[in-house]
Amino acid sequence: AVLSLRASRPASSHCVTQSGGWKLLFGSGTKLTIETRTPSDPSYYLLEKDSTQACLATGFSAYNATDKEPLFNQTKSSPTRIEHEATFDKVVLVQNATDCPSGKGSASGECATEGFFETDEKINFLSLTILGLRVLFLKSVVFNVIMTLRVWMS
Repeated sequence: AVLSLRASRPASSHCVTQSGGWKLLFGSGTKLTIETRTPSDPSYYLLEKDSTQACLATGFSAYNATDKEPLFNQTKSSPTRIEHEATFDKVVLVQNATDCPSGKGSASGECATEGFFETDEKINFLSLTILGLRVLFLKSVVFNVIMTLRVWMS
């Protein structure tokens, strides 16, 4: 459910009364948005590269959802959340593959990254501009060195 309040007159304040006698006062121009979040449990994945193994807990909505797992409870790392995402992720290095808890996630398989990385036209244009300026600078340095060598030889 989404609740939005906006002040219609600049000089007035709005009052919302809750059960139990609580009053919430909103000043002019104040907007309140309340969104409900559906709770989700973490999915666990075992990640392997050469001899390094890590256990990834992903897709959980509560900050301390991994605290009930002893592997994640022992580490000092904190869950992270990507900007504009509703869920947290946490990763821990493991010694044995059996240490990673089995949950909704699978312990093997390929990760699909299609659609995750989006290109930005502005960043692409700026990168191309910087590359062009570097090439132009390199050409001017080479030209100056060649002209200096010609002057010294004559």
